[in-house]
Amino acid sequence: MTQEEIREAVAAELKNAAPNWLRIEQLSRRLVESDPDSVRFVVDAGHINRLGAELVGKQDTALSELIKNAYDSDSTQVSITFSNCNRPGGALAIVDNGSGMQDDVIRSSWMRISTAAKIDQPRSPLFNRVRAGRKGIGRFSVQRLGKKLQLESRPRGLPFGFRVAFNWDEEFRAGRDLNEVFSKIHRFDKEADDCGTTLRIMDLRDAWSDSALAKVWRSVLLLQPPFPISRLSTKISQRVDPGFAVTINGITRDQKRSEYSIESEFLSQAFATITATIDEDGNAAANVSAPKLMLNDIQKMDQHYLITGPVSLTASYFIYHSNTLSGMKMATAAELGRSFGGIRVYRDGFRVLPYGESTDDWLELDRDVSRRELLVPANNRNFFGHVELHTVENPLFEETSSREGLLENEAFLELKSFVRNAVEWAVKRVAHSRNRKQDAGQRNFVAEPRKPSEFLRTLRENQDRTLRESPDPRAAQRDLVVAEHMLAQAEAIAAEYENQVDKERAASLEYEEMLRLLASLGLSITVFSHEVKGARDAMRARLDLLEDAIAGVRDDCPKAPLERQFLEMKRAADRMFDIGGYIGKLMSTTESRELHSLSVLGALRRFAEQFSEYMKRQGVSFKVEVDPATLRTIPMHSSELDAVLLNFLTNSIKSMRKARVSDRGVRLDGHRDGRHVVIGFEDRGPGVPLADRERIFDAFFTTTMAAEDDGVTGPGTGLGLKIVADIAASYGGSVRVVEATEGYGCRFEFRVLAFLEES
Repeated sequence: MTQEEIREAVAAELKNAAPNWLRIEQLSRRLVESDPDSVRFVVDAGHINRLGAELVGKQDTALSELIKNAYDSDSTQVSITFSNCNRPGGALAIVDNGSGMQDDVIRSSWMRISTAAKIDQPRSPLFNRVRAGRKGIGRFSVQRLGKKLQLESRPRGLPFGFRVAFNWDEEFRAGRDLNEVFSKIHRFDKEADDCGTTLRIMDLRDAWSDSALAKVWRSVLLLQPPFPISRLSTKISQRVDPGFAVTINGITRDQKRSEYSIESEFLSQAFATITATIDEDGNAAANVSAPKLMLNDIQKMDQHYLITGPVSLTASYFIYHSNTLSGMKMATAAELGRSFGGIRVYRDGFRVLPYGESTDDWLELDRDVSRRELLVPANNRNFFGHVELHTVENPLFEETSSREGLLENEAFLELKSFVRNAVEWAVKRVAHSRNRKQDAGQRNFVAEPRKPSEFLRTLRENQDRTLRESPDPRAAQRDLVVAEHMLAQAEAIAAEYENQVDKERAASLEYEEMLRLLASLGLSITVFSHEVKGARDAMRARLDLLEDAIAGVRDDCPKAPLERQFLEMKRAADRMFDIGGYIGKLMSTTESRELHSLSVLGALRRFAEQFSEYMKRQGVSFKVEVDPATLRTIPMHSSELDAVLLNFLTNSIKSMRKARVSDRGVRLDGHRDGRHVVIGFEDRGPGVPLADRERIFDAFFTTTMAAEDDGVTGPGTGLGLKIVADIAASYGGSVRVVEATEGYGCRFEFRVLAFLEES
């Protein structure tokens, strides 16, 4: 058509009662394009698909962008639901409770590519949130995820909402002018207070397997830094930001965080904490704190960072070794490090990918460790941390359009230098405190002695020099084969021995930690004993007064129950005073470090008398037999012998109670056996199984963890018999389980050296 024909067609269409505005727009565009003196860019409709499919490469990144959009709309929660997603063609619904969009916003912002709306309005209207999206292309993530979309917007305060449907592959196909693609917008009724946006993405392009969903959860868990969003909001808004919750298939982010136990389990294993900041004047400082090393150092950096603006870094530092982890297996901690380790970058409260991913080495830590330029544990997986950036305070940082990183300008390079310098200084300070070499160029370093297996391995690996330098290569080759075989065998034997030593050392450390805990508990017990002793006289005086008062009651009806209750109270008080008195005597004997030869008969009788009331209440008969009566031990602490007897007694009561023994009995005896005094302890319980008779003296082995606690026996810790064995060994003796005498089911024999005069 000529220009004149186009003008006539437009004029004719305008005269119609219901003009076809689409045709008028098309004709007008053709008229403009026919101008021989001007040209302009036009957009192919297939560009929409290119934006979605090529600009946003990863499906989890696309989903994260849609979550950010929900956050920008002042949502407090967003629900993500997958349907039939185990293969392509499923559906995905993303529902938030944000402000929603009116039709003019849908036209001017949602339907406009690369809109500047979020730049012109950088904060959300309700909670004053700094908007996570700014380039106006994040919405095309929906095209990356599925072939069809139904957008449903419910604006706050309106009685109706808007619905628009898109068929990406059919409507936005290549070769078609984007201006020719129109989508119908429909109204629907709703409640005025019903607000939010729903994206129904259909005919998903990819399958979402369990592993893919696990990756999505990992992205969601790490999408925001480990502090409340409200910290990122200013006080300009009149409303307090309640935060932002994400639910996927009915499971909340907090539930999933508990499942992965990132904070409570993994982060608690951190060996050190690293923090670093750049202030408004470009001054930088770093701090490293490692309580186990009693290390808390601050370092002011020489370099000034004048481009980045104020920046903060927080990181937990992990060393995956048995002696640096408490209560977590090394393999488990290392696996969590591989899954969640790395130093991430967060901008305006949301994560910037790919920093901190397992495949990303933006700080070049993995590279330098692999090259042995850094000799300390400093791979990315050794850190769990984040860097905080904000649009207002750090304006020179901008994300790429693909949402896969920051523009690598001068500000980014300065940030990279700051973070790398901070973490490298911190881990080297930790290494110095641990007496570890820090880098290959470190001089005058005296290392810890090498393990034999490491020395043998180095020797074996260097055997090829013998072959190269020998005048008789054939003979050297034969000798080399023999030496290689012998060294390999020696290395294997040494490694096995070292492994056993490491296990014993780890068990010893665990045992020592428990002993330190018990030692600190002893201080509390001493205070308890002192308080009981102080309250005893006052309690007994009140009981006497109460007894006199009850005796003065003339009416037998109330008097009888009062007397019964009084007797129960008196028994309970006596029980408390008995155990308090015993503890008091026990602790008083430990105050002196002097050793005394102990009368076996006297020690056993005193112990039996101390617990006579308790034994009566338990229905246990008690016998003491010592021959000869003058039998005495080598000089030792009386409290240690009491501890031995108390351990035997508590185990005995638990055993008989668990086996429901009706005729309960305990027998203590003493006799000479050559150079030793032997103290026997036997009861009418079922005894110790043959398979456990050696193991019961190992640390932390117990069969009574779930036993009832009657206030004296307590639950099992697995340390009692280990302590008994250690006491016996320290006085030249031993402890073992032997066959019980007639009428009894279990017998322990505790032996120590006899007093010199008894020899």
